Amino acid sequence: MDLHLTLDRSVPLRPQIERELRTAIRAGRLRGGTKLPPSRLLAEELAVSRGVVVEAYSQLAAEGYLVARAGHGTRIAQGLARQSPNAPAPSRSPRTRYDMRPGIPDLSLFPRRAWQAATTAAVRELPDAALGDGPAGGLRQLRGALSEYLGRVRAAVADPERVFIASGAAHAMSLLWRALRVRGARRIAVEDPEWPAIRATVEQAGLEVVPVWVDEHGLDVSRLEAAAADAVVVSPAHQYITGAVLAPARRAQLIAWARRNGTLIVEYDADAEYRYEREPIASLQGLAPERVAYIGTANTTLAPAMRLAWLIAPSLLVGEVAAEIEIALAVPSTLTQATYARLLERGDVDRHLRRARRQYQARRQALIAALAQRLPDAAIDGATGGLHLIAWLPEQAEEAQISDAAASRAVAIHTLHHHSIVTSPRPPALLLGYGLIAEPAIPRAVELLADSVRSVSRPRRLSETDTRWPVWPARGQQSVSLPALGSTST
Repeated sequence: MDLHLTLDRSVPLRPQIERELRTAIRAGRLRGGTKLPPSRLLAEELAVSRGVVVEAYSQLAAEGYLVARAGHGTRIAQGLARQSPNAPAPSRSPRTRYDMRPGIPDLSLFPRRAWQAATTAAVRELPDAALGDGPAGGLRQLRGALSEYLGRVRAAVADPERVFIASGAAHAMSLLWRALRVRGARRIAVEDPEWPAIRATVEQAGLEVVPVWVDEHGLDVSRLEAAAADAVVVSPAHQYITGAVLAPARRAQLIAWARRNGTLIVEYDADAEYRYEREPIASLQGLAPERVAYIGTANTTLAPAMRLAWLIAPSLLVGEVAAEIEIALAVPSTLTQATYARLLERGDVDRHLRRARRQYQARRQALIAALAQRLPDAAIDGATGGLHLIAWLPEQAEEAQISDAAASRAVAIHTLHHHSIVTSPRPPALLLGYGLIAEPAIPRAVELLADSVRSVSRPRRLSETDTRWPVWPARGQQSVSLPALGSTST
């Protein structure tokens, strides 16, 4: 092993070696049981005589810092490492036993054997040249595999030359916002409620976020004209947060809005591949590939650790996106890309999704049944898909208090208004994920959740006069006219 010891050659060396080792042990940088280098090797590394190191080791052994045994070398004595007095005490947070956070897949379902086999094949067959920096837009093999897969599964028009590989969906969105800003864009419309990271990427790019109401039919397209946005982010197949599916009439209205105003639709396809008891819904991008940018990710289908996403850019933005991605080359490793390409080509992703859908469908049904028994006042909503459902609560329920009470009972959940952009008149609601919780644990988790609700509120059953989808009045904001997408003026 290498040891980082700082020595001053102008003063005696043995006391310095002793002091450096003693300080490292006390600070915990060298832990109990750690084997030190043989005296000969450490002497060569430090360019000192072996006798100096032997004497230093002997002195520290006499002080009890080191233990020397024949045949076992010299090791750090156990029980000596101490925390620095200036180090902050570790925070104590309630232990989560039932994780019902939304949007996270079951990590135990990760196809380890298929991934290992694909990695072995990729390492064996990748040419040496592919182990360099690689193309900025991503490995050509993966771009081609995604083009075929997305065309087959999501009915997307995915020319490999328009596919860009990114390190997560947020990274792909950031690339788009910067490219749009170059073209003069100033305002980006986002669904309300929505995934908070979307808002963060827009603001980080120096653009204005314009929230647009989502109801049971998806994004309210009629509000886009008043928003005067240069682009809009939507999840038409399964809106993340509410689970709403964009109605067919609104899909047509949205595309007409983009064509009429020269604006861009950004389709975030977060978890559309998880569907239960319903036919798949084709991507919006396939209907208008020149007005829709498509973003998908493997983080929800395989695991967040993948840090792998893809962007299908309209031809008008290919040059700008390529220029943005070349600045940092922040793409997943070539080995990860090559492995995922193999999984796609061999059908391993399809097989994994079929297995995962069966698991998640059973968990969703168990969750709905448990809620009906323990929380009958909650109204379950959203399409049968994704990795979570939304449970609307009576209007007097306090979301934040319920979340805290659930956490104290080792149940982790998210709430609706945590994801809302504006203060809206929506009733309170809980977002309950079933990706990280095993099916047998769901009844007990819901029982604890029901206890949490009862501990902070007196729920009543929703009546027919309750408004589950309140009307948000138009904001009536004024904005300057911007050039259409594709215009070279600024």
